[in-house]
Amino acid sequence: MTDTPVAYTSWADVPPGLMTRTVLGQLDLPRTPGGPPRGVVATRNFRGRDTEVDLYAVAESVPTGASMAQLLAARTRTGAPDTRRCTDCGARPERPCTPHEDGVVLCGCCGHIRHLRTAQRQAAGQRAGACERAAQLLADERLAVVHVQLTERGTTPGGTRRPPSAARVVALGPQGQPLCDVTMRLVGPRAAGIPDGACSPEDAAPLLQVLADRVLLEWEGGALAPVSSALRAAGLPGPFPTGYGARRALWALALTWRADISPRSRSLRPVISPGRADRMLWLLQQIAADHQPTRSS
Repeated sequence: MTDTPVAYTSWADVPPGLMTRTVLGQLDLPRTPGGPPRGVVATRNFRGRDTEVDLYAVAESVPTGASMAQLLAARTRTGAPDTRRCTDCGARPERPCTPHEDGVVLCGCCGHIRHLRTAQRQAAGQRAGACERAAQLLADERLAVVHVQLTERGTTPGGTRRPPSAARVVALGPQGQPLCDVTMRLVGPRAAGIPDGACSPEDAAPLLQVLADRVLLEWEGGALAPVSSALRAAGLPGPFPTGYGARRALWALALTWRADISPRSRSLRPVISPGRADRMLWLLQQIAADHQPTRSS
């Protein structure tokens, strides 16, 4: 075993064979380190400051000097909660269970399940709002579901990302009616990698004008930014609306609607882009279909 402690960036990365001195002493049959630290984990102390905690190998630890009588006295101490049996599953883990506000003590597994259920309830409570907003968007005749596909050109020999050569802008109305399908070059006409059929900003601007008075639903904010930049560089006004409520992001609605909690992090799993305007519209329709109007709606 190496003498150099292994560094861990979070408690989730620490293997079960390493424990802190405190945890070793809290075991059902307490132990103490029998060798040097074999790891160190980055954490925060009770003041919220960054610190590091030494980790010791369980295999190298040795029993403490506590006698059986002392262990029994500590277990039966008056007023102390029994943290050696999980209230929910009855497990008797070597590490003490964690007391909770409602008086139960839970093992790590049951405590994790409780936190997961709490996260799920909180996520489910937000779903109705996303469904209502999706239904409102679909009911707006000004809606334009916009997908932008960039033509990437890789990187330079030095590793610098080349700017995209073109952008295909596809927009659909709330009933799926086509609004525009325009491929516009974003670079000069002699640049490499321009797809066949890509038009100039001057030719694309009138075709994109159909989006001027629309409520734009992009997958995420900024999808149209390369197109706007190319139009400005050509001395043309951007036709895309700005201001509060003029641009919406579908990913936020999808994230809230799916409410898919990661069992590891207890946070919402990232959502994957639909990749096309028709799929974006179908996703929006699915979200809106779960809307349950109230009498006041």
